[in-house]
Amino acid sequence: MKKFGWIDILIIILFLLSVYFILTRIVGKSASELAIGITLFSLLAVVLYKLNREIGEFKIKTVNSFNKLREDTSLIKEKLKISIK
Repeated sequence: MKKFGWIDILIIILFLLSVYFILTRIVGKSASELAIGITLFSLLAVVLYKLNREIGEFKIKTVNSFNKLREDTSLIKEKLKISIK
């Protein structure tokens, strides 16, 4: 089962709040454009923050994988006694 972090919960809350504001604007209950804009901007900022963080984690994992691959390749070359010119 996947854990939800505070960022995921914040995204869900902001999404539901923005849907509520848009629906109240459509039916005429006076959600202002400013409230809708701030909510949507906040939602976009939080989503971009999460994506940036996930991309950073992906980059670190990729670098670590290539370093491990280099180590394994060196070990294989040592065992086979292959020299590179």
